[in-house]
Amino acid sequence: MNGLMSQAAAWWDGRTLREQRMLTVMGLAIAAVLVWLLIVRPAWAWRADAAEARAVAEADLALVQTATGRMARTDAASSDVDVAAVVAEVGSITGVTPVMGMSPDGGLGFNLTNVSSTAAFGWLAALHDRKVEATTLNVVENADATISVEGVLAPST
Repeated sequence: MNGLMSQAAAWWDGRTLREQRMLTVMGLAIAAVLVWLLIVRPAWAWRADAAEARAVAEADLALVQTATGRMARTDAASSDVDVAAVVAEVGSITGVTPVMGMSPDGGLGFNLTNVSSTAAFGWLAALHDRKVEATTLNVVENADATISVEGVLAPST
């Protein structure tokens, strides 16, 4: 081993200062490329895979919550619907809590801010299953891959 190290040291000492600097820069460039290929790119791929898995899980959760809401509604009478009570019930089931208020036309308005599209439309589907629908709907996509939804709720006919 000592012989190999002494040969490498002799080879290095045989290079000019300019060659030594160029070889050092080349070694650093190779090290940077290896770090990029072996550490950074796999970490980014793992992050993207985790984000995709989370989106799939959120969609599955919304489906389960919607299905649970459908089963709870089957034995309820649908003649007179208390929209505010249905919104509170669906909000507790789905975990989506809208800001409620009066709309400009006098109806029951709602506002969802920074929610995933899966959660927002799952909430609207659960309301629809309980004979409450959005008569007006305004959806805006946010920069952070969430949406903001506002609209007016009324009993279905």
